[in-house]
Amino acid sequence: MTDEQVNVYKMRITQAGIGEMTLIMLEMEMQWIDEALEAYGKQDIEEFIVCVDKAQSVQVELMNVLNMKNKTAVNVYSVFAYMNKELIRAKIKRTPLDIKRCRDLLERYHKSFEAVAKTDKEGPVMIQSEKIYAGLTYGSGGLVENSIGGTEYTV
Repeated sequence: MTDEQVNVYKMRITQAGIGEMTLIMLEMEMQWIDEALEAYGKQDIEEFIVCVDKAQSVQVELMNVLNMKNKTAVNVYSVFAYMNKELIRAKIKRTPLDIKRCRDLLERYHKSFEAVAKTDKEGPVMIQSEKIYAGLTYGSGGLVENSIGGTEYTV
């Protein structure tokens, strides 16, 4: 994942509600799996392991945030546990095995959670974070990122 992609995720996270946070995590895991598959295709096994490890870290976090008092969450947990097991197997065997299937499952869950996120009206989880109202603009020192809080970052 490039630094620019990480920064986009960071900005989205600061403005995200609970539903959007779940979507971001699913997208990050899918991206790590895509990068793992790409690394495997290039025969870069070390990079493959790193990417699968990062995907698994996101998967574990997704499992940890589920509300286990909810019957649907219990069912989702069992699927997430299966995906976690497949990611572990891929790292141990140093081959993709079924992580493509896991990627497809994540895509399906993303669509479902996207519908749920639209019903989330509670606002951002990170209430104290600065609101980002504009993207990059040109300044005297180069590109400048502005925010409502008045903070400027020159790139």
